[in-house]
Amino acid sequence: MKDAQAWVAHLRAHLPLALSGEDPEGVHQVRVAGRRLRVYLDLLGYRVLREDLRRLVRGAGRVRDLEVALTAPPLPEGASLPPGLKAHLERELAQARALLPALLASPWMEALLRALAGLPPLERSRAKARLARLEAQTRKRLRDLRRNPTPEALHAYRRALRRLRYAKEFLGLPTKRERALQEVLGGLNDLEVFLGLLADYLAQSPEEEALALREALLVERQARFREALEALGLRPGEAGVEPAS
Repeated sequence: MKDAQAWVAHLRAHLPLALSGEDPEGVHQVRVAGRRLRVYLDLLGYRVLREDLRRLVRGAGRVRDLEVALTAPPLPEGASLPPGLKAHLERELAQARALLPALLASPWMEALLRALAGLPPLERSRAKARLARLEAQTRKRLRDLRRNPTPEALHAYRRALRRLRYAKEFLGLPTKRERALQEVLGGLNDLEVFLGLLADYLAQSPEEEALALREALLVERQARFREALEALGLRPGEAGVEPAS
């Protein structure tokens, strides 16, 4: 399992690929490294560098979302991107990519890498105490979801679950259940992100083909939402368990 310095090296190694745009994996791995290092700061109990890593993750996130929408959109079987939507996403991606050098090839980025290279190793007993807090936060998110089963509550639980998984991996603990749940929740999140991008397009160009795609995806969204609730032991139909449309 990679430690903090391995993830710092991973981040540095993927910056050129992220900047080149030759492979969507470049930006994806920059974002993954940033997220994992934020969890490492949680285990250290550090507040420094958190906002810097959040800035990095968000800056890479827009490009990543658009790349996924173009290369692996969550479409119904046999469907393809409407030409107008595809052209819109390509324009948005070009604009987002144009902003990356100011972030990833900046003195700020180099300073962040130097600061991350100075992170100390974990003191295991203290890190386990902080892990317990992450576990408690994840349980709270699940209780919130049970009381108010909405896509927003599910998203909050998914993020807490991801942090918990990364923390356990830093400590060499098993994460089989967390990874299995992430598979289910991740697919739904990809669909939610795509629906957001589609809504932005429809606000400008309410074309018939894109509107029909949205209706089909909303049906798929409801099915995946129910699947996610069932994976968490929640029975759809109880306590008002219905996704927002």
